[in-house]
Amino acid sequence: MSIEFENKTVWEEYASSLPNKTTDTERLMAAVCFRFEVENMDTTDVTVVANDYFRRARWPRPVNLSATANHCASRGWLTEVNRAKNHKTWRITRKGYETIRNRFVIN
Repeated sequence: MSIEFENKTVWEEYASSLPNKTTDTERLMAAVCFRFEVENMDTTDVTVVANDYFRRARWPRPVNLSATANHCASRGWLTEVNRAKNHKTWRITRKGYETIRNRFVIN
């Protein structure tokens, strides 16, 4: 019996290819990168990342997600696009994308 799978990368496979010692910052950026690269989402609300992507990857949610995103911004990996009702919307930068893609070989 031959089983065929859809030729599409899913988040759980993507996340499982990261090393076990990956930091919360790297995990957040990997999720933002996945949304950009695979799902064609150029902006991200990190609350969505924490509530959906961290949950689906079975990762513990960062204690201070806003601080994690702000840290990524201070490194030039994310840029703030919008702010509404205490939620910032972020866009991955070229530097952030290249840093994550070069740091991890993700299938």
